[in-house]
Amino acid sequence: MSLKLKIRLSILLLLLLLLGLGGYALLAMRHLESGAHGIEPAEFRAARLAVLGFVLTGAAVGITMMVRLPRAVTRPLRRLTAEVEDVAGPSSTNRVAIRRHDEVGTVAMAVNRVLAQAQNERRATLAELFTERNRMDSLMRSLDEGLLMLDEQGIVVLANPAACSLLGFTQAELLGKSAHILAQTNQALRELLEPLAAANLAGDDVPDPVFTFRHKGDAPHYQLSISPIESTDGPAGHILCLRNVSDFKKLDQVKSHFLATVSHELKTPLSSINLSLMLLRDERTDTGERQRLVAGIGEETQRLLKLVGQLIDVSRLDAGAGLQLNLQPMCLSDVVRYATDVVRPQLHDKQLELQLELAPKLPTVLGDVEKTTWVLINLLSNAIRYSPAGAPLGIRVLPWGEMVRLSVHDQGPGIPAQYQKRIFERFAGVPSPEGHSGGSGLGLSISHAFIKAQGGLLWVESKPPSGSCFLFTLPVCSADSASPLVGR
Repeated sequence: MSLKLKIRLSILLLLLLLLGLGGYALLAMRHLESGAHGIEPAEFRAARLAVLGFVLTGAAVGITMMVRLPRAVTRPLRRLTAEVEDVAGPSSTNRVAIRRHDEVGTVAMAVNRVLAQAQNERRATLAELFTERNRMDSLMRSLDEGLLMLDEQGIVVLANPAACSLLGFTQAELLGKSAHILAQTNQALRELLEPLAAANLAGDDVPDPVFTFRHKGDAPHYQLSISPIESTDGPAGHILCLRNVSDFKKLDQVKSHFLATVSHELKTPLSSINLSLMLLRDERTDTGERQRLVAGIGEETQRLLKLVGQLIDVSRLDAGAGLQLNLQPMCLSDVVRYATDVVRPQLHDKQLELQLELAPKLPTVLGDVEKTTWVLINLLSNAIRYSPAGAPLGIRVLPWGEMVRLSVHDQGPGIPAQYQKRIFERFAGVPSPEGHSGGSGLGLSISHAFIKAQGGLLWVESKPPSGSCFLFTLPVCSADSASPLVGR
């Protein structure tokens, strides 16, 4: 029964009692008006009892309605209120119980619909938050940079694995702890907090400090930047970011090595030229000596031109200008013959025995004659420089699938495995063996670029101290490319 029907029935019962009492009173008045000469005592008592009965019944019904009706109305509402408060918790999945199909039950169903919608939206929001948190966590873990987040009280609220590794802590030891307390027993953290105390923040004019972590091996240099966290209520902490700048430090070292090497490479021939010029000015120098000095000046000038040419090639590559190639069919045996003629005086000076091994009927390759010859001369010059006097030096050319492979073998000290890839990098600072002067660090880099541009490969095979073998390949010339081609 609905609440509305209960109220209507209660009011109807009260009206019926009132109407019955009024009707009885009207009948009694009409009986008296009809000429009754008197009222018998029995009739009077009966009328009085009837009126008293109506009055008592009406009073009882009224009192009952006064007590029961508000309770009937408020009790479901109080129960509904209690159940709504019970299911309003953040982690509750209950529903309001529907005990009756009345107005309160309708309200309960509406509340359940609202709760279901709110919980669906809450689940969707939580899913989005979890997804974003997982993304941020994955990002933080994959960063090579160390990140520390401190709140306004200096409590560590975030630390990624890189920062934990640098500082020597686990995440459990960092999170929720005061950074200043942890710094009392950790020198690295104490040094990181010093710029924060000095207000050396990112974006100011003070250079960001660089710290060295010895346990990081080849990448020990990290630059610290501190950024404040702003909120609507003001500063909310700081983010400390440790950026790996070891590659930049290596570039600085390579630059310093390159400048020292180039300075030496330039100073030596210039000093020789200057001394030769001084001797040429001397009138006591005879004609034969003058001719020797002029020849020496020419050799040193060629050495300077070679170094400057290498620098120009490097600058072109750095500028993205690429290489200008004149690709055409050529025979590597002709290249070997010309290159060995160029370096033959150096071979005689060190009494090196040149061993040539050319496969019969070598296929024609497609390449740039000038640049391929330059590469072979550079490889031979390096081999001569590091070969001991009187040692054999070999050149081997043979087919290699769809390529032709040329190799230069020497009996020098060899190249350690950790440097065999670095030697092809520009200005690579590879330690030179004792008794040998290092070059400018450009020749192998340019040679690698020349061979790669022609579609070949250049690499080294070496097992110290058994010498080194430099190899490069060039593609076999197909029938389609029988005519000369202009390079790119």
